[in-house]
Formats: sequence, C-alpha cells, structure tokens
Amino acid sequence: MNFEPETLNFQRTLVVATAIGKPKVAFRGIRPFSARTDLYGVARLLEEAFRGEHNFPFANLPLMRELGIVLWTLNYAPTFPETFEGFVWIEDGKIVGNATLTFDLARGNRYYISNVAVKREYQRRGIAREMMRASLEHIRRQRASSVLLNVRPQNEGAIQLYQDLGFKKLEMRGQWTLATLPLRFAPARVSGVRPLKMSDARAVTELVRAATPANVQPLRPRQSEFEITWDERFLEFLGETVIAQTTQRWVLERDQRVAALLLVRGRQFAGTHRLVIETHPDFRGRVENELIGAAWRALEKLPAREIRADAVSTYPELITALERHGFRFWRGMTLMELEIRD
Repeated sequence: MNFEPETLNFQRTLVVATAIGKPKVAFRGIRPFSARTDLYGVARLLEEAFRGEHNFPFANLPLMRELGIVLWTLNYAPTFPETFEGFVWIEDGKIVGNATLTFDLARGNRYYISNVAVKREYQRRGIAREMMRASLEHIRRQRASSVLLNVRPQNEGAIQLYQDLGFKKLEMRGQWTLATLPLRFAPARVSGVRPLKMSDARAVTELVRAATPANVQPLRPRQSEFEITWDERFLEFLGETVIAQTTQRWVLERDQRVAALLLVRGRQFAGTHRLVIETHPDFRGRVENELIGAAWRALEKLPAREIRADAVSTYPELITALERHGFRFWRGMTLMELEIRD
C-alpha cells in the first residue's frame, strides 16, 4: 500500500503524540535497596518510625528534625558500607517500607535484619511480611547459617510475624527505671560486699560466662562492664573526671566464692544513675535484695536522680526484685534467631 509523504508524516506525528500522552504507570512494590537513590528516603522513614528512640540528631526538636535526617544521611555519604544490603517498598512514588540486611562474617556465617519499618498509613497491608520473605529468600541464597534480629518487646504484631516465619526468642535485654530513691528506706548492712579488685579477673570471667546462656554467649559483647583492664580503668577515670561521674564496682562473696557483681554509676550534675547486677546461677533468688540494698547505700550519697537498672529476661529473679523495689520497665529489645537449614 502506498501513502503520500504528507500522510506518512501525519501517522508518525500521531504515534509520537500517543506515546507521549500515554500515562506512565508508577512502580509499586518491593525492590533492592540502592544507597545512591534510597538513602535519604530510608532516613526519613526510619526517623519517623523510631523517633521515640532518639536515634537521629534533633529527633525531639520538630523544627530541627529535617536537619537531623540530613546529618544522618551524610554520615554514610559519599560511600555506603558494602556489607549493607536490603529492600525497600515503593508506593505512590515514595519509600514507605524498609528492611536492612547486614552480613556478619566476623561472628560466623550470619546475617542481621534491622530497620524493619513501614510508614504508618501503609501498615497492615502485608508490606512488612513481604519484605521479610524477600530478605529471607536472599539470605538463603547466600547460604547463611542463621539470621538475627531485634524487636521491641511491646511490638506484639512484629513478634508474631517473626515467629510465623520461624524465628525464636533468645532473650530480652532492657532497662528498668525508678524516679529516685525512696524517701524512707533503711538499707540493711550487707555482709560480704567489697570493692572489685584486679585479682578477681578470673573469677569475674567465670561468673559472667556462667550467667550467660550458652546460645547467647557468641552474641554478647566480648567484655562485660566488670571485665576491665588497668588502661581501661585509667581512661574511665579521666573521662569521669571531666563529666563529674563516678563508677563503683563491687563483689558479693558467699561460701568463699564470688556470688555476684554490682556496678553503681552515679552522675553529679546531669543524666541518670545506673545500676548493673550480675549473679552466678547458683545464687540467684537469694542475693538480689542485698545487692539492691548495697546500691542504695552508694546512691544515697549522690544527688537525687532517676535510676536505671539493666536486666535480662533470662534472669527473672532480678526483674522481680527490681519491681518489688519500685522499678518499672522502661525500654528494651528482644533478640530473635532463625536457623537456616538446607
């Protein structure tokens, strides 16, 4: 069939006009994270999702939050850690969901999943579940042996999702808070309490190992608050002199053994006092009140301030004792694990 030149030009113009006028369908759904294009969008999402945890600069100052997001983003620019991977979920042309994957070769062939977040108005649509499934499929392709993640213990929906996917709880580490020392208390004198000495190092290491469940030991920090060297003590002293802070470490002896450890960290001018207790399993349920009493005796010499105590779900006797003395749960994270089987 033959066409006149004018007719051909008209048809070409019509085809081009139709192509230009056809609306583009915006991508929606899941895709791999790209640091070059997604970092700022993910930062905005995470700042909103975890605002209460103050992980971003100026998180509690509405007029400064945007600057805090920029500063967080610049912390990773112009490069991004090669060990960071992940997925984002796109809706309406913007990032509304995120899951970050981190490979941890140093502690075994293991992955961490973190920063699982969905923008509030897009929640309850199955987005988090789909991002988790995509993350686990990717991790299985890498032949990892296990996957770890942390979740806030009050986030029951997320915990149920992770359990549905096969994750199991390992422990919950958290902090309990007390507004100030009771106005009226008469701490009994505690026998067997003395300052921690450098010569206690071996006994301290053995106690910390015994107090830590075997399946959690590889995941805990290499050193506890009580395993401290001479040079670390010196640096601690210098730092505390500057900020008017004092740290006292004590040992509770029973049956000629180191039964428990107590750390009391006090602040003179600002911040909160801190309390850490580690107890050998053989003495749990028998010494907690004495240890808290010893802490009271140290704290009564310091300005009245909020007190925060560290505790872990695998040591329920301490949690019971703290709550009996008026402490209330403040915040924490539940560690969960999924073992990958071929």
